Amino acid sequence: MDVQKAISFIEENGTELERYRLSYLLRKERDDDVPLRYLREIQNDDGGFPYENEKSKASCLMNTSASLGLMIELGLAKSDVCRKTVEYLLRVQGGDGGWDENDEIIQYNPPFWNLPGDPKTKMWLTADVCNYLIQLGYRESKAVKKATEFLLKNRDAKGKFAGFLHSTWISVAVFGQLKGSNSEVVKKALRVIERNISRIEDSAADLIWCLECFHVARIFKDASIVKRCIERVIELQKENGAWTSGDGEKYNVSTTINALRALKMYGAW
Repeated sequence: MDVQKAISFIEENGTELERYRLSYLLRKERDDDVPLRYLREIQNDDGGFPYENEKSKASCLMNTSASLGLMIELGLAKSDVCRKTVEYLLRVQGGDGGWDENDEIIQYNPPFWNLPGDPKTKMWLTADVCNYLIQLGYRESKAVKKATEFLLKNRDAKGKFAGFLHSTWISVAVFGQLKGSNSEVVKKALRVIERNISRIEDSAADLIWCLECFHVARIFKDASIVKRCIERVIELQKENGAWTSGDGEKYNVSTTINALRALKMYGAW
C-alpha cells in the first residue's frame, strides 16, 4: 500500500470538502466551517438531504443517512445541521420501525438498490440509519428499539438479514454496539458474510464499508474476516494511489479517503 500516493491523489483531485476530510483524517488543523458551510448549503428545509446532494431536489434517505455519517466522521454531532437531520429521520421512520426511501425520488430514476417501496432498500437503509443513531447516543430511544425489532424480524435462521448482503454487514455494526461482538446475532451474521465474501471481493467500496461496520462493532483486527478484507482492500489500490468506486469516477476520491480511513482505524498504516 502506498499511502503517500493516495494522499497525493486526493489533494490533486478532491473538492474542498474532500481535501478537508483528508486533513481531518491526518489530524491537521480543524476547521468546522468547511463541512458545515457545505452541509448547510444543500440541506433541505425539512432537515433531509437532497437526492445526489443536488440542491433543490427532494430529500433522499440514502443521502441523508450518508450526510449523517459524514457529520459523525468530522465531529459535528452537536451542530445545528446534525440536530435537524436527526429530527427529520425520527419524523419519517415508519410505523413498523423501518426507514423506507422517499417516494419522491422516483422522478430521478434511482438505481435498483435504492428504490422506494422495495423491501431490500428498506432493510439496508434501516440498518444504516440505526447504526448512526446509536453512534449519536440514541441507543435507548424508541426509534432504535423499533428499528432493531424490524431488523430482527427480517433475519433468517442462519443469521442473514433480508435483502442485499449490505444489510447483514451494516447490522453487524448495529448489534455489535447493542449486544456486543460476541453476541449470537453478530457471530451468525459474520459467518454469513464470510461465506459470501467472494461476491464483493472486487468491490473496494463494499469491502471498506464492511471494515467500517466491523470496527464500530468492535470486531478485532485478528478476526479472519477483518484480515481478509484488509488484505483485499490493500490489493485493490491502483497505480495512481486511488481506490475506485463502482458508482463512477467522480466518487473515486471519496472512496480513496474511505479506504485510508478504514485502514487507519485498523492500524494498517
